[in-house]
Amino acid sequence: MPAAHKTTTVIEPRRTILVFQGGGALGAYQAGVFEALVESGRQPDWVVGTSIGAINGALIAGNPPEYRLARLREFWHLMSKGVGGLDVWEALFGATLRNLATLTFGVPGFFAPRSFPSFAFNLPAAPGLASFYSVELLAKTLAELVDFDYLAQSPVRLSVGAVDVESAQLVYFDSKQETLQPAHILASGALPPAFPTVEIGGRYYWDGGIYSNTSLDWILHDQPRDHSLCIFPTLWPQQDQAPRALGDVLRREKEIQFASRADTIIEMEREMHRMRHAINLLARALAEHDKDSPLIPLACMGCGSVFHVIHLEAPRLPKEDQTKDIEFAPARVGQRWAAGRADAGRALAAKPWMIEVPPTEGVMVHDFSRPSVVAARQALPQGPACAPPRARKSATR
Repeated sequence: MPAAHKTTTVIEPRRTILVFQGGGALGAYQAGVFEALVESGRQPDWVVGTSIGAINGALIAGNPPEYRLARLREFWHLMSKGVGGLDVWEALFGATLRNLATLTFGVPGFFAPRSFPSFAFNLPAAPGLASFYSVELLAKTLAELVDFDYLAQSPVRLSVGAVDVESAQLVYFDSKQETLQPAHILASGALPPAFPTVEIGGRYYWDGGIYSNTSLDWILHDQPRDHSLCIFPTLWPQQDQAPRALGDVLRREKEIQFASRADTIIEMEREMHRMRHAINLLARALAEHDKDSPLIPLACMGCGSVFHVIHLEAPRLPKEDQTKDIEFAPARVGQRWAAGRADAGRALAAKPWMIEVPPTEGVMVHDFSRPSVVAARQALPQGPACAPPRARKSATR
């Protein structure tokens, strides 16, 4: 076909964006996705995260490229250490005991139970104390593993979602717009009633995932838009069979809640961006025939950018239940890390963005997710997440 009549073209991305949901221990999958991205020769230009996605994002954006993977490994090794001596009991009684210990004693470097909290007895407490657990340990971990001075100037943009408790409005704290501090990351992961609200600028914030755990809208509504590769690993399976047992009911309820209508949001944003492309094409045609038309200024509502969205989905592991988001056992962390690395590596090797795109399309979805019903595998390869970290060098070096 002559070039003058060609209606499709290859639109190569000019930036790479990671979109990370919240999901506690499931976030090890995101770390594996990042490792695959690095192995493909790419680094992200922007990370948009909520809750554990915000923490992973801060570890990436808040360190130079050569230290990012090491910081992620150190964080997830710390998360999977567990209570001393627990591995022997876990071998005898299974993951239930470890998860019970997590609820009882907390997670090293993350959270710890409050001593005699009045909140637990439905008595009033200050907003910063109205929770079952304290996250002072996480604040220290972030200060140790994230270079916030570097983050302020980082070439990787970081956006973290939180919800304003008093107004019920979703807010994104964005390194492009303000200097991010540990409090912003803590706010994005302040899941009630386990964790307390975080005060920032006189307002109180909770985990953004309770409002929306899918952040694609923040990316597609940002200005200026550019041709982008968006890697979107969802942590909560969309598909499943009807549950029969109580444990399955509780697990499925949580999956539906935190999946945050990911497929629906993708389709809504796809349709919205299709309209932007239509306006862009119509404005160009109008300008050729009537440059003085009063409708020409409406062209600013159009857009010609193309977003290639690689959709991944963390697998459902055998025997996981409604407590899977606190499954910080080394084996589980390693399995999820390895799955993220394998899935993202397979998707990136396929280079799905190297396809011809019609001029009317602005969001191309490349679905590399797996059906959740058949995703559970009896054995997954161990990832490197639980290996003890090597001696660290300073990130400002």
